[in-house]
Amino acid sequence: MIVTPARLYIFTGKGGVGKTTLSKSFVRYLVEHDHEAVYLTFKNQALSEIHKDITTETETDGIREIALDLEESARGYIERRLNSKIIAKWIVKTPFFRALINMVPGFNYLIYLGKVLEMGKENPRLIVVLDAPASGHALTMVESTTNFQHIFESGLIFEDTHKMLSRLNDPTYTKIHIISLPSQMSWQEAIELKSGLVERTPVQVGITVNNCLYSLVEQNLSDLPSGLRDKAINEKNLIDEHRAEMQCILPHSLGINSKTIELDLVGSLSNLI
Repeated sequence: MIVTPARLYIFTGKGGVGKTTLSKSFVRYLVEHDHEAVYLTFKNQALSEIHKDITTETETDGIREIALDLEESARGYIERRLNSKIIAKWIVKTPFFRALINMVPGFNYLIYLGKVLEMGKENPRLIVVLDAPASGHALTMVESTTNFQHIFESGLIFEDTHKMLSRLNDPTYTKIHIISLPSQMSWQEAIELKSGLVERTPVQVGITVNNCLYSLVEQNLSDLPSGLRDKAINEKNLIDEHRAEMQCILPHSLGINSKTIELDLVGSLSNLI
């Protein structure tokens, strides 16, 4: 059965679980299956007094990568709403606006998500794979549009957040992948994050267990040093107990760098669609 991909995939989880490598590998998977996809990150979380960053776009080994800059995204948003580059440039430099973005929880994500959805509107074929901030920030990001819709009961921001909610809460448009390592602590953190996200959005939230050693060594357990053997057995026990809750289980890659690991994982990602 052919599955139609979503338009926005959000990869999140604790730091160090392999989100970046896995996100890029998933972009490769989509491109290999004739989809137009882009790997996306948020370059900064706040506005500094001396602004040096800009949105950057590169292409590495056939993979398109975009790092969005917060100030540039904010300026573009205001420019579209007011139809004036000059006014937009002035507004984002005012102390009040910069303090508003930096102090109000989720306002930065509201701006970023507006840019992400604009990209999707401009190119109906584009699939965005967002390498999202770590767990706590992901919760703030997902609930930011709802919070601002409650704060602004009418006007442009209300209308814009309503449009964002209609997309972000559309199960055919958005999917969220939580990445976990095959350890009890990492798994528990992923379960807690999933619970928080499920409370905030009706879209599909799945947990992918990454970097599993057991599948590579199960035939040679007796030959392994005791530490590795115990690790593999603990992984097996975790997977056996919670397999029904795991959307995807990915083996440990023997690749020696990020690119070879990305290529190594591509063939195992069909369940993430």
